[in-house]
Amino acid sequence: MNTIAISRLVGSQAGAIAKQVADALGYDLVDKEILQGTLHQYGLTRFGELYTSPPNFLDLANSKNLEIISMLNDTMKALAYRGNTLVLVRGGYVTLNEFDDVLNVRIDAPFKVRVDRVMAREGFSNPSEAASWVAADDNARMKFVQRFYGQKWHDARDFDLVLNTDVIAKTTAASWIIDAVHMLEARPPRSGFKMARDKKVDPLLLSSIDQAIGSRE
Repeated sequence: MNTIAISRLVGSQAGAIAKQVADALGYDLVDKEILQGTLHQYGLTRFGELYTSPPNFLDLANSKNLEIISMLNDTMKALAYRGNTLVLVRGGYVTLNEFDDVLNVRIDAPFKVRVDRVMAREGFSNPSEAASWVAADDNARMKFVQRFYGQKWHDARDFDLVLNTDVIAKTTAASWIIDAVHMLEARPPRSGFKMARDKKVDPLLLSSIDQAIGSRE
């Protein structure tokens, strides 16, 4: 009944790795679309825009944006509570790293490697256009974490496992994550640490999550 939270940058192959892990463990895979579907149940229709655009300082003074982030954090905690779930997160890992039954993973690769992968995947013909696209996506993700969570994206201290897919193959990365989950399951709860499964969670939020996940099947 544990949860895996994976943070990543575009071109790191995290999506493919996450699917391998979720399939192997029988976990539900939750990405931005599932999160957006859940939050739409609450009328928070601007989630997608806020999640993909680089926020600025004024966004921190916007009560609607702060409501979205608060609801996103509640959703992350509900996902951790339900367990057997792999979540592709952005800043949400900051919310989950307080829990002893959540495995926090960062998947990354050097910028040039990620640009080459995105070129092949998205069909870019000009390397500079691909590099600009990757840099813009990186900027949006990093600013989201910094503005709304006060964290530096490259700070690895919040993660249990950090993987560089320029060195580590996808299948190996997936295997290591699965091994880490099994180790987490075998470890007795540590004194003084919180457990996500002990948190009080809104049943309506859990229902919305299940509906969003079910709609994809």
